[in-house]
Amino acid sequence: RPPRGVGFTGGGGGGAFGGGAPPPTSAAFGSGGGGNNPTAFVGNLPFEAVQGDLENLFQGLPIKDVRIVHDRETGQSKGYGYVEFASAEALQQALSLDGQEWAGRMLRVDEAGAKGSRGGPG
Repeated sequence: RPPRGVGFTGGGGGGAFGGGAPPPTSAAFGSGGGGNNPTAFVGNLPFEAVQGDLENLFQGLPIKDVRIVHDRETGQSKGYGYVEFASAEALQQALSLDGQEWAGRMLRVDEAGAKGSRGGPG
């Protein structure tokens, strides 16, 4: 059954911008030898966003893993991340958020590894 509304609701547990949680320690996914994992690239995130914020954003969809990319030297978020879903259906539902406003920014949500769809390097 489809989830009831993909979560644009603020608050909730595990995030709420500026939470200061350390970056996730999971290995990179969505590229390389992992096969066809249904993974979304999520860009134009607020720099204060933490893992829990993405979990809240995709509330109701079965998520396997979330990773926000951070600068190695400063530890600051680079403003994008990856969300691995439990099914291709969940990924397709997540892609519907592309171009939606979230926390004052226009989200970029695309299938990870989809070449040419995100434009050039940022």
